[in-house]
Amino acid sequence: MCNTQTFLFVLTTICCWAAFGLGISAVGSKEWTWTSTNFAGLWLTCTAKDNCSLQVATAALNAVRAFVIMGIAFAFVGTILYTSSYWNRRASHVARAANGLIYLGALCWTVAMVVYTVTYSTDSVAWGLSFIFGWANVGFLNIGGGIAHASLSKQQQIHGELA
Repeated sequence: MCNTQTFLFVLTTICCWAAFGLGISAVGSKEWTWTSTNFAGLWLTCTAKDNCSLQVATAALNAVRAFVIMGIAFAFVGTILYTSSYWNRRASHVARAANGLIYLGALCWTVAMVVYTVTYSTDSVAWGLSFIFGWANVGFLNIGGGIAHASLSKQQQIHGELA
């Protein structure tokens, strides 16, 4: 085994699983934005810790919800496929497809976060931790996808030298 190849694989896996954990934490949280009177998430608006009601579903909010869920799903499936097929020589095409799914998850998160930022930036006094987690997802998935691409190129280079 090549040390560079192993390092890139581990780094990709860490980035993608970190993004998954942050995404799951963010999607259900009720602290995406803070205003002077309440705080809100993707699903609930609260005036106090225990006093919450369902968020009014606008087209923009439904788009954000959909893209966040798709981003989590695509990145999760991509991460599973990448980690399970990377070391199998005959499944390199699966690992390459998995890399595409990781990037597709990053794209979905990017769309969701841009729409949410543009839609709610005028109403917000402060952004919550879950909002920051959402943008961190964009970064982690893009970095993970880039490193996955580098690791797959390195793997192809090593296998080409062995042939």
